[in-house]
Amino acid sequence: MTMQDHHDVPSRARRLRRCAAASLAAAAAFTFAGAAHAAYPERAITVVVPFPAGGINDTIARPVLQRLAESLGQSVVIENRPGASGTIGSGLVARAKPDGYTLLLGAASTLAVVPQLNTNTGYDPLGDFVPVGGLASVASVLVTGKREAYGALPAVHEAARKQPGTLTYGSAGAGTSQHMQMAQYNLAQGLEMLHVPYRGGAPAMTDLIGGQIDLLMEPVATALPHIRGGKVVPLAISLPDRSPLLPDVPTFAQAGVPDYQVSTWFSLMAPAGMDAADVKLLSDKLVEVLADPGIVKALGERGVQTMPLPSADMKAYLVKEHALWGKVIKDAGIPPQ
Repeated sequence: MTMQDHHDVPSRARRLRRCAAASLAAAAAFTFAGAAHAAYPERAITVVVPFPAGGINDTIARPVLQRLAESLGQSVVIENRPGASGTIGSGLVARAKPDGYTLLLGAASTLAVVPQLNTNTGYDPLGDFVPVGGLASVASVLVTGKREAYGALPAVHEAARKQPGTLTYGSAGAGTSQHMQMAQYNLAQGLEMLHVPYRGGAPAMTDLIGGQIDLLMEPVATALPHIRGGKVVPLAISLPDRSPLLPDVPTFAQAGVPDYQVSTWFSLMAPAGMDAADVKLLSDKLVEVLADPGIVKALGERGVQTMPLPSADMKAYLVKEHALWGKVIKDAGIPPQ
């Protein structure tokens, strides 16, 4: 060993110690990051419901999210942020930090319809969210309060063809599921009816019962009490087979309208950019919850079907629905709102 080599030993040792320290620090940082990631969720998760409290939103959200909270070992808090046809709450989540602690109860109207009617919603439903998964779907039932005039579906068609534009149908507002499903129905049947939008489904149902409007395409879950109470008459249900909840109500196919099956659907959404592993964790947990026989039974008794679509499948479904309702809007000539 030369003198130069001898003097280089301490410097090489120092360099090795520094490299080792750096490696240990990097390993520690990696371990800490992995531990932090594995711990998600570390605190309560807020799910924004962009509609008023009550109604079908609570029917679906509360039992499912309660069971999801139990599965995650963390609280899941529902925060109602209604307004502007659900776009206020939806926009809030679109702009939220994508850390997995602010999620959205997505709906067919707020994700597939309203943004195509109103370009000022402040969010892109296909680009600003990542689906956690599907939640549930609710079949629709066409109801009337005018038993004598429209006691069966053929009578509705006959009246609509005799006096185009005089029959009225209500909805919870422009761009809602009730509006779009009736627009699609009228297109398919070559009918012309007058749309009467309301500020919510409850006042529309009140006016239907009172005879101010003729028809309402209503989710089964919210129509059931009024049907069972004899306040409205169900004409047809949008299912492939009769519902055990309404065994005397024909399907649309049985009533003479084949291939008409529509539903109001809901999903759990996160802001775009959420960690993919965390999305998968939530998605897997949600699918498990929705497969629980207790949840299936509890929702089924209210006319709600679970929709256990994992993240990727829910994304594909949303893209398909967005295209479907975009075509209905165009073909029906529904103006921007």
